[in-house]
Amino acid sequence: MKKENEIMARKKSYRTLTLAAFAAAILLSGVQLLAQELAETPGPDVGTPPAAEQSEEIKAAIDKFRQRDFPGALKSLEEAVKKDPDLPPPRVIMAQLFVRARQMGAVRGSLEAAVMEMPEDPQAYTVLADFALRERRITEAGLLYDKAADLLEKFTGSTKRKEALQPRVLGGLAAVAEARADWPEVQKHVEAWLKVQPDSSTAMQRLARALFKQKEPKKAYDMLKEAAKADPKMLTPSAILATFYEQAGDHENAVKWMTYAVETAAPKDLRTHLLATQWALETNQIDLAKKLAEESTNLDPKSSDANLLRGAVNLFLGDYKAAEGYFQAAHMQSPDSFAVTNNLALAMVEQGDESKKHTALAYAAENARKYPRSGEAQSTYGWVLYKMGRLQEAGVALQKAMNLGNPKNDTIYYFARVLAETGNTKDAKTLLAAALKSKNPFSKVAEAKKLDATLKPE
Repeated sequence: MKKENEIMARKKSYRTLTLAAFAAAILLSGVQLLAQELAETPGPDVGTPPAAEQSEEIKAAIDKFRQRDFPGALKSLEEAVKKDPDLPPPRVIMAQLFVRARQMGAVRGSLEAAVMEMPEDPQAYTVLADFALRERRITEAGLLYDKAADLLEKFTGSTKRKEALQPRVLGGLAAVAEARADWPEVQKHVEAWLKVQPDSSTAMQRLARALFKQKEPKKAYDMLKEAAKADPKMLTPSAILATFYEQAGDHENAVKWMTYAVETAAPKDLRTHLLATQWALETNQIDLAKKLAEESTNLDPKSSDANLLRGAVNLFLGDYKAAEGYFQAAHMQSPDSFAVTNNLALAMVEQGDESKKHTALAYAAENARKYPRSGEAQSTYGWVLYKMGRLQEAGVALQKAMNLGNPKNDTIYYFARVLAETGNTKDAKTLLAAALKSKNPFSKVAEAKKLDATLKPE
């Protein structure tokens, strides 16, 4: 029972985050179904100029860094900062070079050296706080952002750097407060952010969420509309409000506002349809998800995101051939997408065709190699191995997927299937009970029920 409760708690936490993460992702870069974990991305930027605007000294530093001449790279960065005081401290830029080279062990050392050499400069503290926040070290992040905020008040260096750091620090403080569910504190920091960046649509959306959490839905909606004025490319306000309601457990109002978004506010907006489709899937409205997915591909037949979601709906429906077709269409547009290749592997391995199974294995193995800390990648790899009869290897991959945390119900079912076939009926039934009690829909629910019925309690 304890194990089951732990799984259920993880699942509840996962579901709370999913719609919010999806809404954020769609605002920034489109649908990220089954995306690799945040830890796989390089890390926070420190504010170095793009390649086209880099000085000769910066370019020289990069060249020396590539040749592993780290002292020489640092010396070039020091020369660059002397010429351009709007640049971050040399050690901070050096840390960013280590981040991009994925030499994470050297990053913290470089940032700590920056703090020691320039203790009154807020930028190193800010970058350290960004990393702590990404790694969910909330208390450490809060202390570091507080230190950066104090230093910013007294900072007399580059005005350009100060103006760039202020919203970043205030946004970080708001994120720390969000992690603690301290919504009045979130509101305080975001309102301060809006004083320095009054046209920030991102800040307005963060404020809207804080207002909603404080039971001010009308003010939240009004703020979302203001955010949309500041950024016409923003997702439809009523659709965002619907996700707020769903996260709050008010499905009735979520339906009302999502319907309004799709049918009245933005009937021709692809992103609104994509979010609505994802929401319908996550709330077990499969028929509605199918309808919305069809409308999405009608709006833009070449959209990778629309084809990805329509394929996902077909996975739920068990139509693996159709799902493969849509994932292949998405793959044509986004050949390097983890979400696309991950789902393509799942669709292909279910069809019984040996050549397709081997292609599925190639996709899944590559994703597992590239994203070793992604539970989704390890889960799919394990399931493909299982479907190919490689039971022992499947168990190893699926155990890793479970250990990485927040396993989806499909992953739980996959692992239970392996446990059942290796004689561990007790743990298999415990896992299946947790998945089947969950309100989160999953594509293998029928198979999970069937397996559970065949397993006798020990």
